[in-house]
Amino acid sequence: MGGIILRIDHICDSVMKLYNDFPEERRFVGRYEFVNELIMVRDIDLIKKIAVKDFEHFLDHRFIFSSSESYFSRNLFSLRGGQEWKDMRSTLSPAFTSSKMRLMVPFMVEVGEQMMQSLHQSIKQSKDGSIDIECKDLTTRYANDVIASCAFGLKVDSHNDKNNTFYALGKETSSFNFRQMMTFFMLINAPALAKVQPMTYFVKALPSSFSIPQLLKLDFLSESSKEAFKKLVLGTMENRELKNIIRPDMIHLLMEAKKGK
Repeated sequence: MGGIILRIDHICDSVMKLYNDFPEERRFVGRYEFVNELIMVRDIDLIKKIAVKDFEHFLDHRFIFSSSESYFSRNLFSLRGGQEWKDMRSTLSPAFTSSKMRLMVPFMVEVGEQMMQSLHQSIKQSKDGSIDIECKDLTTRYANDVIASCAFGLKVDSHNDKNNTFYALGKETSSFNFRQMMTFFMLINAPALAKVQPMTYFVKALPSSFSIPQLLKLDFLSESSKEAFKKLVLGTMENRELKNIIRPDMIHLLMEAKKGK
C-alpha cells in the first residue's frame, strides 16, 4: 500500500497483482489493507451468486464515506444497506432504464460535433494545415462537456473555453492528488478520527493559511466546490420548475424521481 500512497504504483496494478499472485486460489483470495480485511472474489459463478442470486445477503458496501456531511455518502455505492439503501435504489432505478438513457444520446452527439468544429477551426488557423492533439486532454474535455450536458443541462465548450468554471470544478473532483489519497486511506482505516472536530485553541495556534478540513473532518471536495455544485443543481431545478422546462437529462430524471413518477 505504500507504493499507492506515494503514487509509485496505481491501485489497479495492486489489484491485478493480488489477482495474479494466487492462481491456485480459484474462488477467492484475501489480504489485509492496513487493519482491514479485504477479500477478492475470483470465481465468476460465485460473483453471480453474490451480485444476483444471493444479493439480499450482500447489501452492505464498503464503509468509506460514513459521514452524512460528505457529498459521496448518500449514493448507492456508499450506503451500508438496509431500508435506506432499498429506498434510495427504488427511487433511482427507474431513472436509469435503457430507454431513458438513450434519450441522452443526442446530447452526446451534439457535444461531439462541437468538439469536431473546434478541431476543424484549429486546423484552419494553423500554418501548415495540421495540429498536434493531446488525446487525453481532448477526451477529458469531451467527457466534461458530456457530463455538463447530460447530467446538469449545461452547454459548455471546454475546447474553446479552456478554463471554464465547470471544467475547473470537474478537474478538482476527479483529480486524485496526494491530499485526496491520504483522505481516502484515513476514511477507510480511521473513520472516527477523520470526523473529529478540532479544538478551538488548536485552531487558533495554527497559521491562518492552514486548512483544517485537510486534517480533520475530512472530505474529498472543498467547501467552495461543494457549494458551487449545490447552487448549480438547485438553481437548475428551480429554474426549470419556474419556467416549466423539460429536457431529458439527469436533472429532469431526478426531478421526476423526486415527484414519484
